[in-house]
Amino acid sequence: MRLTVPIENRYKALMPQNLFDFSLLTIPILILLVSLTLPPEMSLSLGSLRLSPYRICLILMIIPAITKVLSRRDNGFNIVDFMMFFHSLWAMIALTVNMGIGAGIESGGIYFVETFGAYILARAYIRSLADYQKIIALMFRIVSILLVFAIIESFSGVHFIRNAFQMIMGGAGPHYIEPRLGLTRAFTSFEHPILFGVFSASIFAGVYYVLLNETLSFKNLKKIGIVVGATFFSLSGGPYTALALQIGLIGWDKLTKGIHGRWTILASLFLSFWFLITLLSNRSPVNVFISYLTFSANSAYNRIHIWNYGSAEVGRHPLFGIGLNEWVRAPWMSSSMDNYWLLTTVRYGLPAFIAMIIAILIILKMIHPKKAPAGPIKSARKAFVVTLIGMSIAGITVHFWNALMVQFFFFLGCAMSLKSPNNSPLNTSAIRR
Repeated sequence: MRLTVPIENRYKALMPQNLFDFSLLTIPILILLVSLTLPPEMSLSLGSLRLSPYRICLILMIIPAITKVLSRRDNGFNIVDFMMFFHSLWAMIALTVNMGIGAGIESGGIYFVETFGAYILARAYIRSLADYQKIIALMFRIVSILLVFAIIESFSGVHFIRNAFQMIMGGAGPHYIEPRLGLTRAFTSFEHPILFGVFSASIFAGVYYVLLNETLSFKNLKKIGIVVGATFFSLSGGPYTALALQIGLIGWDKLTKGIHGRWTILASLFLSFWFLITLLSNRSPVNVFISYLTFSANSAYNRIHIWNYGSAEVGRHPLFGIGLNEWVRAPWMSSSMDNYWLLTTVRYGLPAFIAMIIAILIILKMIHPKKAPAGPIKSARKAFVVTLIGMSIAGITVHFWNALMVQFFFFLGCAMSLKSPNNSPLNTSAIRR
């Protein structure tokens, strides 16, 4: 007689015994993730081109990664890959149209490498649920290390990592930023506290669903505290937004477990709230949300003006955007546009923005947690969706640039590893391909 083991038990038995053994991750992935956390002082200059460690990594690996994906018979080049390729290519074309051939190809080429390169590298080497689990575990280990330096920075005012590499490699070093809550905002190895904060906050759902298996023992709470602490010491509204949204979505998931249509209910509540704001407020819903997703009233005021002037630029230049040229704004406003989605559209036009949104929507449809059986694959899909929502909403109030933008596109590329509902946590054949 054949015995049938419940799928939950089969998944539990197949779970990796040590998520912090990174031997299963390929060398290109390990190099890229570590290079994302190396300080900008380690960059090399090649004429007007800045070659940071992660850029060098992506330049060397993009062609092999593309070849690897194209050569597959199963799960090869698909519609999401095409949309991501189109986004990066259109941005390159837009920069060439606006900046001229030389500057456009240089800037556009780097953008293509940082976006599609990061995405396709994940597609090439993150093949299984086990790979995805290891990525979360490695990023948690990195954030744990960076938290130590963040605490030192915030209480001492000394940016230890950046200053140390400045003395060794040269470079401008960290710039001065006004303290908040009586603490220095931590850079750690990043170019801005916002980048460090969003990088740290981006693993919260992954830690809860993947590493902690949705359980909150005292030991597990310490791991949660590490992510929250690292995010806190950035002292930035964008990271706080990304973290708060993930906590809220996880809370809703726990509180409404077993309720039919609970996510439809949540979406309906959000749309009703949006409609109510439209009726009762003298400001647009976007402006209202921006005002509440920022750290201070001054920041909110500035971001509202960014939205108004930036959306006007999109209306004037919908096809190819304005490239890296200056955007029209009030004289007292800085050139910084703290809205990733808006800046992407302003610079590269609506086609680039729409292609990315289509890719993200298809990804969400492909890996909807409801379609997965109970177990690690379902938890990993929940982690991905919650993280994506948190980062996407945070992108309304902050700009993803340099290492954080690379991480975001790499994260999108990881989604395909969660596509198969029967993806075993220890599918070693997938791991080694």
